[in-house]
Amino acid sequence: MKVSIIGASGKVGSAISFLLANEPYVKELVLISREKSIDKLRGLREDIYDALAGTKRDCEINVSDDKTLKFLDGSDLVIITSGVPRTPEMSRLDLAKVNAKIIGNYAKKIAEICETKLFIITNPVDVMTYKAYIDSKFERNKVFGLGTHLDSLRFKVEIAKFFGVHIDEVRTRIIGEHGDTMVPLISSTSIGGIPITRFKSFKDLPLKDIIENVKNKGSKIIALKGGSEFGPAAAVLNVVRSIANNENRLLTLSTYLDGEFGFSDVCAGVPVKVGKDGVEIVTDIVFSKEEFEAFKYSIETIKRYCEEIKEL
Repeated sequence: MKVSIIGASGKVGSAISFLLANEPYVKELVLISREKSIDKLRGLREDIYDALAGTKRDCEINVSDDKTLKFLDGSDLVIITSGVPRTPEMSRLDLAKVNAKIIGNYAKKIAEICETKLFIITNPVDVMTYKAYIDSKFERNKVFGLGTHLDSLRFKVEIAKFFGVHIDEVRTRIIGEHGDTMVPLISSTSIGGIPITRFKSFKDLPLKDIIENVKNKGSKIIALKGGSEFGPAAAVLNVVRSIANNENRLLTLSTYLDGEFGFSDVCAGVPVKVGKDGVEIVTDIVFSKEEFEAFKYSIETIKRYCEEIKEL
């Protein structure tokens, strides 16, 4: 695989770069940043090469600024982490408008250079995935965002802690917006294959508090250490690995809906099969009435933002 990362000089981009360089299926990495950050990329490349020597891995790593993007040609996957972080005085719509111009510009340029898959990490990720899809004009299975996959992992951690079980025994997911209107699928949550509602202690599960913790986890980490990079990078690795090995893993990523679940012209976190051709939406799922109503509200929230940035 040849994987390119736009925005590789940032915390998340750097962490993704290091993890992917260690993967046996990644033969070439292209690290791209703005011109003023090119030295950081050169340093990152040398640092990764030193690490690879210690792990007996080898990977070709090229660095470039974003003026030409010629190194993207031949990429099997382009990961975009570029964008500005939200500041206290910015509304979510303000952030969406600023980053939509950045993502839209990259999406158009990439489409001129190569046919590839686009994996969007930039926030607000559902809106940015939508912008990348409409501006690249790629097939929709080839444009997807991190969506609620990281939220689902964070939710999984909370469930495992409460029930005192190994984290791998928990199967759960969150759908909808990567944001305040995210929806936990309790009806589809299990521990060791047993529905969570079958456990006597379920009645004591502080679900509302847990969801608030999941929603605010990123902000909490930023306040404590200045940024969250390892969690997002590991979540990205799950996706890339499933693509490379054609694993068809069921993950919850942001993708374009065209009638699925009754919604259209919007991107949101939904269960998808992830393989060599990108993503395939899984529609054979029954939600509870409460879950569907919450999902509908989440979709409507995202769609308002999508309509605002569509023509930017």
